[in-house]
Amino acid sequence: MSILKAFLLNLQFFTIIPIHSRLTVGKRELVWMVRIFPLLGVFLGLLLAGGYAVLDTYTGLSTLATAFFVWVVPIILTGAIHLDGFMDACDGYFSYREKEKRLTIMKDPRVGAFGVMSILILLSSRFLFIYESVLTAPPNILMATLILIPFFSRVVMGAGTIFIPPAQKSGMGYEFSKNLSTLDIVWIGSFGLAVGIVMWIWGSLYLFWVFAFVTGVFFLFIYSKTIKWFGGMTGDTTGASVEGVEWILWMTIWLLCSSGML
Repeated sequence: MSILKAFLLNLQFFTIIPIHSRLTVGKRELVWMVRIFPLLGVFLGLLLAGGYAVLDTYTGLSTLATAFFVWVVPIILTGAIHLDGFMDACDGYFSYREKEKRLTIMKDPRVGAFGVMSILILLSSRFLFIYESVLTAPPNILMATLILIPFFSRVVMGAGTIFIPPAQKSGMGYEFSKNLSTLDIVWIGSFGLAVGIVMWIWGSLYLFWVFAFVTGVFFLFIYSKTIKWFGGMTGDTTGASVEGVEWILWMTIWLLCSSGML
């Protein structure tokens, strides 16, 4: 029951999917929400892959239109919550101020020029990666990609909440992290094992390991730079990490397709 409640809470917190239930949030629920972040990623990936399969099979939409669907649906499903964090983190980082001032800038509800420029670059380049991947990737690889990218981005979301110390003793990021221990990573690892087995059965284990390696290296970068630049994790840096992982994994599949490695 804790897992189901935590999953519904994750849908309430991180998607626009309506949950018509009054769910209380306590320490236990917050811990379970983090533990099953990867499950939320799989769910979103299945929605995206299912929508793509329907469009590809039953409509005559162009590759451009299909790629636009793959690009825009995650933004809509999440209510752009992670993009908002990405913009705030970019505004804070590119101010080149001390850590405390960066955190203050990130709390400002107004979006600065650096946030706008950063999101334009992020979204436009991601659309390029998606379009050319939809155009050239083998069908089974593309379907696996649509599931694995949101999965791995939520793995990093969970691992960051567990391992990266909070920058401040307030805010959503702190509320999620304060009751966690490093042993909670076992839950995230178990989801990784389960998804890896499914990808092995599906014939996409190679892609799973490539994505796992890239995600692991990128997490080490996130870990060190989040502490160096902001003094620790916040809700905004967590959102930025989700967007960063998805960007770099779409770039990875694009490079693999462009180089003929798939």
